[in-house]
Amino acid sequence: MSRRWIGPVLIVLMIAFALAVYGRLPEQVPTHFGFSGEPDGWTPRFPGAFLGPAIAVGLYLVLFALRRIDPRRANYDRFDETWWVFLNVIALLMTAIHVLSLGFAIGWPIDMARAITVTLGLLFVGLGNWMPRLRSNWWMGIRTPWTLESEDVWRETHRVGGWAFVAAGLAVVVAGILLEPGPRAWTVWIALGAAVLVPLVYSYVAYRRVRRRALNA
Repeated sequence: MSRRWIGPVLIVLMIAFALAVYGRLPEQVPTHFGFSGEPDGWTPRFPGAFLGPAIAVGLYLVLFALRRIDPRRANYDRFDETWWVFLNVIALLMTAIHVLSLGFAIGWPIDMARAITVTLGLLFVGLGNWMPRLRSNWWMGIRTPWTLESEDVWRETHRVGGWAFVAAGLAVVVAGILLEPGPRAWTVWIALGAAVLVPLVYSYVAYRRVRRRALNA
């Protein structure tokens, strides 16, 4: 997943899929779905059919620009492979949602709520596996005052954050497969909230521990 060509190829495939089904799309294309799986937002067929690849291209350009202006851009060389994995995983997620949305629009029998929930869970599992490899920067990862202050805190927090993301992702996947809309929504929010809160709190705890260790040295 670290190959630089994966993201651009996925964007091309998104465009190709949109072109292939364009003639079968309704005048209004669903572009947002609620937890029930029913669409609650629509866009005209053009540009709706191409919103996915357009957003992906825009995201790529923004991330490249942010990397270039990051005061800690020298650190990116230390996790360059992981940076590309993150970009490609996000592109893969957007490709999946793009195909599912347009497939639903042309009549594929898709339970969008379950499909998107499972896809989101798999995203968190993937990001959690690679999160410990991130190095200190201003745009990507768990950026708190304490992780940005200390490389040790950054490293420890991202190790814990990786486990939290994987656990939350697995919970979301299970919820997407087994639970009905109401319990599923609560499970997703609780799991994702925990994935954010656990490393946030841990970063402060780790900072206090590292600071005490430094004062006692």
